Amino acid sequence: MTTAPSRRLATTLALSAILALGACGTGFDTQTNAQYQAGVGANVRTGDVQAYNTVLVDNGDDTYTLSVGLLNATDEAQKLASYRVGPRDGGAAVTGEPSAPVDLSAKALTTIGFDGEVVVASTDLAVGKYAAIRLTFDGGATLDVEAPVVARTAEYSQVASKPAQPDTETAPDTGEQDAETAEQ
Repeated sequence: MTTAPSRRLATTLALSAILALGACGTGFDTQTNAQYQAGVGANVRTGDVQAYNTVLVDNGDDTYTLSVGLLNATDEAQKLASYRVGPRDGGAAVTGEPSAPVDLSAKALTTIGFDGEVVVASTDLAVGKYAAIRLTFDGGATLDVEAPVVARTAEYSQVASKPAQPDTETAPDTGEQDAETAEQ
């Protein structure tokens, strides 16, 4: 024969278990309740240099601009030395050096693409396909990522469509000649 206190204890434990198990999937902003649009770009979250939201943006003239956030996870500065870009499913790869210096500070994120540091000319790449990209840094690190080729839309309007131009600082033309030029 069971006593009233033991029945109450059994009932209390059963209700507590039901409430505890039922609360597991609710509240605290569970991930399944949060809607978001995943980024289009590819990520590589391991290694000395990591890549975030990597895409090649179509410039409409068989050239493509690399847009990527590069995280230098090392304690030393790194500099992008060269790149190799080609279609993931085969075709000719293009190699080159950045058209402008890409310096990565230690333990810092650097975004490239706004200045056209890496613009690749290729007839083998196409919007909707993936490109195999290898970036090599002067500190010895390499980064391999397979990134989508995307159409130039409003989202990518800030990405450069032409390679970066070297800084050529010239003195403004004042209309005056220096003494040596004037004597000739």
